[in-house]
Amino acid sequence: MLVITQQGYDQIQAHTLKALPQECCGLIIGRIDENECYLVHSLMPSKNVADGDKTTRFEIDPKVRFDLLRKERQGELGENKVIGFYHSHPFGAAWPSQTDRSMVYEPELLWVIATQDEIKAFSYEESKQDFFEVCIQLKQ
Repeated sequence: MLVITQQGYDQIQAHTLKALPQECCGLIIGRIDENECYLVHSLMPSKNVADGDKTTRFEIDPKVRFDLLRKERQGELGENKVIGFYHSHPFGAAWPSQTDRSMVYEPELLWVIATQDEIKAFSYEESKQDFFEVCIQLKQ
């Protein structure tokens, strides 16, 4: 389960709409609790630095990732760390695409995919080499 505030959910949706017609992307900072729930603390939007057609692919700016890793190592994030990332499918479904499937470099990270109308979350199961949907719970 992904637990996110309404404000965080709205932030992803706003980033999705602002980036149109390109894909947006960003990192999800939080922690995973004892019940394996992904608890979102904050989001770190990133510029989409993908080469080529940014309407169908994304790449998070490595500087954003390195800055967060540095903060994590220095204890600035407390018990939080990068637990996933989000990106949008501007004109597609909120479901992992073939391009997404070819980009699973850190299978332990949560994938959040937004469209203009909805947001869904996915976890990658290495043993099955496939994604499965994770329910989203909004909190105040």
